[in-house]
Amino acid sequence: MLVSPLLIAQTMQNQRVQNFDERNEERFQNMDYAKALKQYQKKYQKESNPEKKEEYALQMAKCFQKLNKPQKAVELFNKMDTSLLASNERATILYADALFNVGEYKEAEKWYKKAFNMKGAEHSSEVYQKLKNLSTISPLLKDQDLFEVKNSTFNSDQDDFSPFKYNGGYVFSSNRKAKQTGGKKYAWDGGSFLDLFYVDSLGSVNNFSSKVNSKYHEASASISPDGNMIAFTRSSAKEQTEDKESNLQIMIATKSSDGEWNKPKEFLWNKTDFSTGHPSFSSDGQRLYFVSDRPGGVGGSDIYYSDLSSNGKWSSPTLMGEEINTIKNEVFPVVDGQKLYFSSDGWGGLGGLDFVMQNLDSLYEKPLHLHAPINSSYDDFGGTKIDMKRYFISSNRVTNYSDKGNDNILKVEKVFFKGIVIDKYERTPIKDALIEINGKTVTKSDSSGLFKVRFDQWPDLSPIIGKKQSYASDTLAGQEAEKHIEIGELIVLELSQPFIEGHVYDSLTKKPVIARLTIKERSTEKEKVVFSDSTGYYRIPVKAEEHYDFISERPRYFTRRQASNTQNNYRTVRDIAMNPIVGQRIRIYYNFDMSNIRDDASHSLDTVVNVMKYNPTITIELSSHTDIRGRDAYNQTLSDRRAKEAFDYAVNKGIASERMTYKGYGETMPVIDCKQKRCSEAEHQLNRRTEFYVTGYINEKGYFGSDYNKFYPDSLSEVLVDGDKEIMRSNFNSITGIFVSLIGGVEGYEVKAFDDQGKLLAKDKTTEEGVFNLTVSNQYKYRLVLEKEGIEITHRVITLEDFDGKSNFDITIYK
Repeated sequence: MLVSPLLIAQTMQNQRVQNFDERNEERFQNMDYAKALKQYQKKYQKESNPEKKEEYALQMAKCFQKLNKPQKAVELFNKMDTSLLASNERATILYADALFNVGEYKEAEKWYKKAFNMKGAEHSSEVYQKLKNLSTISPLLKDQDLFEVKNSTFNSDQDDFSPFKYNGGYVFSSNRKAKQTGGKKYAWDGGSFLDLFYVDSLGSVNNFSSKVNSKYHEASASISPDGNMIAFTRSSAKEQTEDKESNLQIMIATKSSDGEWNKPKEFLWNKTDFSTGHPSFSSDGQRLYFVSDRPGGVGGSDIYYSDLSSNGKWSSPTLMGEEINTIKNEVFPVVDGQKLYFSSDGWGGLGGLDFVMQNLDSLYEKPLHLHAPINSSYDDFGGTKIDMKRYFISSNRVTNYSDKGNDNILKVEKVFFKGIVIDKYERTPIKDALIEINGKTVTKSDSSGLFKVRFDQWPDLSPIIGKKQSYASDTLAGQEAEKHIEIGELIVLELSQPFIEGHVYDSLTKKPVIARLTIKERSTEKEKVVFSDSTGYYRIPVKAEEHYDFISERPRYFTRRQASNTQNNYRTVRDIAMNPIVGQRIRIYYNFDMSNIRDDASHSLDTVVNVMKYNPTITIELSSHTDIRGRDAYNQTLSDRRAKEAFDYAVNKGIASERMTYKGYGETMPVIDCKQKRCSEAEHQLNRRTEFYVTGYINEKGYFGSDYNKFYPDSLSEVLVDGDKEIMRSNFNSITGIFVSLIGGVEGYEVKAFDDQGKLLAKDKTTEEGVFNLTVSNQYKYRLVLEKEGIEITHRVITLEDFDGKSNFDITIYK
């Protein structure tokens, strides 16, 4: 059978392509990413087949990701055909990862969602976790203006990382060419091998020690507090696994009597078939924390520790639990007192490796993410604390000083710290509060209660004082403030304002009443209007040693007027009993056979006039009566004159005539029946009277205006109420959210909003689509809890800053 030369040539070409692909894939698997990338780039330039060109571009992007150069990967993806990209789940995820790692979070979310919604997606669980992490990162990006990030003065144009204090300067790791003990290039990224270097207080950089450094990798070290022992990480060609990847080993050296380092010895618990590295001494030097990917861990690289016994030997490694380690990688541990700082790509965050902190004396708590700009979308690791406001960190982020994606040591300095002033009891922000340090006002709180203070205005951890007129001030000790500032939390100043509180209730039934309370301050005549809630409770901030006049109003109740003096009390209680308008009568009396108003009767009529003035929505009837003496017709006429006289008196006092009717009843409605017995003069006097009683109501909605609906919250949907039907009396915020679950079934979950002290503010249930809406009073912090049948599923914390000056906040909660 004859075979054409063309077919033979094509077959040979296909074989060459196949051989190239296999060889370069082997380079990639052997972590020789730099060489694999170079070969893929050559093929990409020469390839004419669009599909094959896309394949090489994708492989190049993978190499860039492995070499921690996500910006290059993004640039490659942006040149690809998006329709081809969107049909490849793995490529879509890789593109989203690259976008995430350069901080393009919105765009990353879009591509993750494309991957998640692909038909037949095989990696939906992985993508779901990435979407879940994206939903939590916005708080980590706040307040970056509080910091300044600068390049360290001892960086080179190569990789520099993991500095720590020693002997007045810093020891750090670098693959710079100058003063290096090695020189051979390292295959992974094409750079030189790493050494430990030392920079002194004058900025002079030297190789740390020829006894410690070798011709291979030495990096990520720690020196004991007494300065007599160094533990560091080494990787050499002698220590290789079957796939030729050199594993990390911890080496330990001690100082000789002349102050020189002795020859390093292997850490007792090294093994050649897995890595052990990144050592860090505890504050007392008796414990060594380190990283290992040995079998039996939680996953990836985990943090362990070993204790130094009295005989100088290190105990068997103890794996730290899942309060530290994840199924991914935890690396570069650093101990500062009782705080363990480390980097992880398993606790979520801004992308790549992120700094997290765990309190060693409260391991039950979840590790705390450090905020940007300490963390970024790139790898952030290997840091050290200079002092409370300054840090050295290592990062491969793109900066003004470096855009090559190599590791650099950055100096991060907090220029400002931030706080908030709130009402101690209401938990609401207070604006225009003065912030004092050492007797000097340094700033004041803004309309959201927030304030910023420059560190140079806060010497020697001085106490921080918040003040405002009519409030009791609050003082925060400097050491307490430092704890919050160090972990990126707001410091909180809680000012106390005197207040009057009480309950409004029905005088007959004793049940609570929703009432409108108008309170006037006598010294200034300023008025405040508040409402009691559905439990009858009200609370009003006031001044000390001040007199206040109360007017309590509600439809179908008589207006109540009271006064209160706060004296020097922080808390004044004033309960208010309101009289319903039922069966209320006021009587005036007459001399025998007379219709004119007696002096004592005018006082009673004045009371009627005042009742009418203070209750402008009621109408009344004035009914007059006589005793039984005299003829019936005469008594009827006499009672008519008496009723008219009372009516005219009220009109002359300013009461509108249309609000009153009058009628004489003669002797037909006696208080005492004198026909059945002989009455005394005093008893006849009781029958000679004019009474008033309420006949109806006019213009109630007009008088109370928009407040009218607030008295009847159960029947009017437009009244703002929380989950317990409480009327929202203060400024409010709206939280709208959606609950997303990988397994579906998002309906019927209960979402509750609590304030920072655990008080329930609002609650709602998720709809069939997982949507919920909460209306909450204007607090400085909320804890959102998602529950099912009383069991907490997850929670989120939202602060006033998350609203970004708006009254609404949208949130996505992932299970």
